[in-house]
Amino acid sequence: MPLLSRAAVGAAVAALALTATVVAHPATAATATYSVNHAIDPYTGRSVVARWTPCLTIGGITSPTTISYAVNTGGVASRVTLVQKALAQVTSYSGLRFRYVGTVSYVPHYAVLHYPSGDRLMFNAAQQRAATHADLVVGWVSASKTNLFRGSEAGVGTVSWTGSYRSQLRIVEAAALIKLGVPLRSGFSGGASVGSLLLHEIGHAVGLNHVGATSQIMYPVLGSYTPASYQSGDRTGLRVVGRPAGCFVTPALSPPNPATIARAAGISVTL
Repeated sequence: MPLLSRAAVGAAVAALALTATVVAHPATAATATYSVNHAIDPYTGRSVVARWTPCLTIGGITSPTTISYAVNTGGVASRVTLVQKALAQVTSYSGLRFRYVGTVSYVPHYAVLHYPSGDRLMFNAAQQRAATHADLVVGWVSASKTNLFRGSEAGVGTVSWTGSYRSQLRIVEAAALIKLGVPLRSGFSGGASVGSLLLHEIGHAVGLNHVGATSQIMYPVLGSYTPASYQSGDRTGLRVVGRPAGCFVTPALSPPNPATIARAAGISVTL
């Protein structure tokens, strides 16, 4: 069976203090079966796990929240069902809730910020939200249509988080893409299947990173050892980024806008 690499999330924008498109961190020996992102939350001044809002508690009232998602099917309508099955697994282990808003033709991509020291990539979360009205886009796209693919990877997942002194840091937009033309088994079988790859990239989209254990979905290379569903370490990671981690007490901010950041920095940007 061929080995197919699965991309980590994209390069960080180091110049930004309160927003980020994240880069995956290698798992440590102590957490070899799961890994998540941490960032300094300006609201608390502490390092926190970057995660979605599972629920809001404001004025003593707790309300569940949902992550809206859209699917770019690449012309195959049945792929919506694949996404729904993958997200059902995420909900089962994380408690995160998802709401389907329809299909889209939009292709997620990086904006390019042209700093004097060199170009920097930033997930164009604001444009994605405006174009799709969704928090998450899952899609099947050609490698020639997006700069999220950086090499021979079969898929890619990326997130954008933001926070301020008035709003807790959290993930506010994400994308999970499967590259068209990659030979994959159908369904959610073990090995190099479209289902396993989809679970991996959606794992990135909800805040999971690569791990060093081949027994887990979040291992970065598809092979004969790849499971058909989330395993014990993956499930632990999903709990860490999910509802068991607790509700937020402040509303979320809008997704970071590369154009706004470029204007503030006095630089040009390719959107």
